Amino acid sequence: MILLEDLRDQVEHVILHVGDMIYDVRTKSRGFLKSRERKIDIVEDDIYVWTVVWISHLDRDFNNLDFMEEEGLKMSIIIGTIELTSIEQGG
Repeated sequence: MILLEDLRDQVEHVILHVGDMIYDVRTKSRGFLKSRERKIDIVEDDIYVWTVVWISHLDRDFNNLDFMEEEGLKMSIIIGTIELTSIEQGG
């Protein structure tokens, strides 16, 4: 059984870079990480948000978000709803 703490530990090892390609398994869309921006949050001191440029939307009924919060994106990669191809590490 995977514990939430184990998932959070795995999230720490996901490194994202500008230019990385992501694939949304649900919508079959591909996108590229364009930029990372720091935001101030009342509850969480700092959060980071990635701008994503989507190049493929096969499912016309579902639009992928142009902005993704970093921790949520990393968690999606860990659980497998988003696949990452890193520009630095090759996948």
